[in-house]
Amino acid sequence: MAVADRQSQVVRPDSEERRVAVCPGAARAEQRSHHREKPPPPPYAAHCFDDSAELPLPSRGDGWRLGVRSHTLPAMQQWIRTLGFWPSLAVAATSGFLLALGAPPDGWLPGHFFGLVPLIVMVRRTGVDTRTALWFGIAGGMGVGLGGFPWIAEMLVRFARVPWALGWLGLAGFSLWMAIPYGLFAVGLQRGPRSGARGILWPVALFVALQAVWPNLFPYTPLLGFAERPAFLQLAELGGVPLVEAIVVLFAMLLSRGVMAPSRTAALRDLGVAALIPPLMLGYGTLRMRALDREAEGAPVVRVGIVQPNVPVGSVSARARMERLAGPSAQAEQAGAEIVVWPEAGAYPYRVARPHRHDAALGRGRVLARHRLPTIFGANTRVPGERFGYNSVYALAADGEVTGRYDKVNLVPIGEKIPIIDPDVVTDWIPQIAHHHAGEAAERFAIETLASGSAAGRSVYVGPLICYEDIIPGFVREVAALPGGVELFVNVTIDAWYGDSAEPWEHLALAQLRSVEHRIPMVRSVSTGVSAVIDAAGRLVAHIPLRPVAEDTLADFPPELLVEDVALPRNTAEAPTPYARGGWLLGPFCVVGVAATTACHLRRSRRSA
Repeated sequence: MAVADRQSQVVRPDSEERRVAVCPGAARAEQRSHHREKPPPPPYAAHCFDDSAELPLPSRGDGWRLGVRSHTLPAMQQWIRTLGFWPSLAVAATSGFLLALGAPPDGWLPGHFFGLVPLIVMVRRTGVDTRTALWFGIAGGMGVGLGGFPWIAEMLVRFARVPWALGWLGLAGFSLWMAIPYGLFAVGLQRGPRSGARGILWPVALFVALQAVWPNLFPYTPLLGFAERPAFLQLAELGGVPLVEAIVVLFAMLLSRGVMAPSRTAALRDLGVAALIPPLMLGYGTLRMRALDREAEGAPVVRVGIVQPNVPVGSVSARARMERLAGPSAQAEQAGAEIVVWPEAGAYPYRVARPHRHDAALGRGRVLARHRLPTIFGANTRVPGERFGYNSVYALAADGEVTGRYDKVNLVPIGEKIPIIDPDVVTDWIPQIAHHHAGEAAERFAIETLASGSAAGRSVYVGPLICYEDIIPGFVREVAALPGGVELFVNVTIDAWYGDSAEPWEHLALAQLRSVEHRIPMVRSVSTGVSAVIDAAGRLVAHIPLRPVAEDTLADFPPELLVEDVALPRNTAEAPTPYARGGWLLGPFCVVGVAATTACHLRRSRRSA
């Protein structure tokens, strides 16, 4: 049996009378083979795919052997190579669902490592053309949305009040949008280099670049399940999430190439290197986390009281909301907390007039009604006489003086701001739609804790983040780079919009990544959970779980309080991480490299044409 070239193949059985041309150009390849001339491989393979064609298959003697089960891998290769279009599409589709299986809560970690393998194997087979590769990639990416974000449909049904059919249609559209970069990744695999170092580095850079530039609804990585095993995340301190993604894609590429390797030596090499990657990630992460623990032993500590009022989205009275905030705050003071944190605007029921300078001006809405501790809380604010306001967070001193205010910069389209169209016109037409002004820039709070016994008070430098801002790498980097630096991230959020779903856990997982990137702990106060303390290693130190509270079950879920000592091992201005110093450029570097490589290839293609 002979293989003419990567462009076309010919099956030559013992009888020369039977010849089956698998792809156009086979005759030319056979003619060249008589002169023992091997044509140069094209810079980018362009294959055809025909379900009815007969592909060159390894015979029992053509394979290579691994131990007593010498037939296993050749048989598997034979099965893979003979799959038709629809079975191949189904195999490729498992990639997205494997990745989704790794997502929190309680994700299956191997799903993240092995997720891309089925897609890569299906696309890298001889005979797959560009259009077929695109279909395989789209199928492989659909599972990421369908399996990882089913709460999109529930959210549309509950809050947009659309029928379930439209809710599932919305989920399908969302999933298709998220699948497009996987389709482009598959096309790049099919048309890109396949051998040597370039055959590995090109897919790695391409995947990272696509994840970096594709405009998703919110910043996201398909590897967010690593947050539940944070040892695998520690490399993010060096190059952010793109570095973690790059290493996982490298593992998948080596494993895929090893499975389909033409020789025992090549298979052992690729599979052996792939097998080393997970334990090396785990080993590095474990050692790094131990070093961080030693660093935290002598670090300053602040005791934080995090209030989770368990207030749903709906018509809960202002008085009931205030009671659910004030009661746990008083308990926090009794438990020795030095700072109290409330959730995002909406948990606090009143609108605050700007400028706001002292808690006493709020009357019955006073934050410090039942406790006297520095407090961070979210509120809707508005300048009297203006139509639209801000989603804000305030820092109060123990005596009620306002010491800081931050207005949310990154507003959620439709939910918090009306894009493109004049918001006055839209809100006149549909009064239920909200619109806010965006804040101008990131802010830094200096929280003065009170002296307690022999312990003197101190300043704690806080970086406030509202809602989903804790999952935006670029914005968190801006907060960390503020003059004077920060020691603690504080996130105030309402995730009750998504009900009893995976979204609050996924939000938490993405927030954990930011702590790893900057080695700064984070505290999160979330209206119905998951409220949490995250340490500088990205570990979930303590948390209050998600509570599926609704208006009719309010009595079943009383407010909750989490009081925890938080070590503050570093200030971002004094000890920025390698990621903050320049490691974050890995993603843009991959984008530029992929764009330049693609442009060069297109130019060569035009010249050769």
